[in-house]
Amino acid sequence: MTTATRDDQRAHGHRTHAHRHLPLTPAKVLLVDEILVVVVAAMAVVLAFLAAYDGGSVLLTWDEPIQRFVEDNRGPSLDELFRQVSRLGSNIVIFPVAAVMAALSWRRCRPLALFVVASALLRPPMEFIFKELVDRDRPDIVRMVDGTGPSHPSGHVLASLAVWGLLPAVVAIVTGSRRWWRVSVAAVMVLIPFIAASRVYLGVHWATDVFQGLLIGSLYLLVVEVVFLRWHPDGGCGEQRPGGPVLSGPPEGRAPL
Repeated sequence: MTTATRDDQRAHGHRTHAHRHLPLTPAKVLLVDEILVVVVAAMAVVLAFLAAYDGGSVLLTWDEPIQRFVEDNRGPSLDELFRQVSRLGSNIVIFPVAAVMAALSWRRCRPLALFVVASALLRPPMEFIFKELVDRDRPDIVRMVDGTGPSHPSGHVLASLAVWGLLPAVVAIVTGSRRWWRVSVAAVMVLIPFIAASRVYLGVHWATDVFQGLLIGSLYLLVVEVVFLRWHPDGGCGEQRPGGPVLSGPPEGRAPL
């Protein structure tokens, strides 16, 4: 695309941003119909109530059989695999990843960089409040790794959604590539459920704890996205690298617009 073409498109107000117009985001899924948001929120509330009531005894109807199945199928190879996967949702990995994502986004879109940092930093106090309100004990079985504090919801899952969930937007703004955006979406859609499964496998969370983490984390990511899109208008990315991924059409191989 020539400089003249770019200038002409800007003049006519057609410039768009790859990270603002992705075809698959929490908002694109949950806001297709408002009832979906209501359903997800209602499920999270009901699950939190059941987890808090009598130590989550009602939920053990499902949790204990799942946990017994997991224990019966542990093995050395799976043990090591899930230990490594679980680390990808820990604070020791999540915060450096957020810092790298913010640094990569900064020159191309400062609002996105700031929202990556905000999403990472606001998640721990939200997690703390939920866990203290529910105050469910962790599984009383042989744990393969240490787990501290209340069990519900899973903090690793929340952290993964809060940071890894923003990776596709960062990839879109940094590369401007439809192909790499798709790769990042696929990677995140595999990674987050794997992290959730690892917490059950390692014995530090009940299955309903990680499911709650997915529910609350999805709503959290939805709020982050909606606020970002309202606060950050088209053309509000700040300093842009010449020739960067700010496009006005969907040429083959480029980011969706």
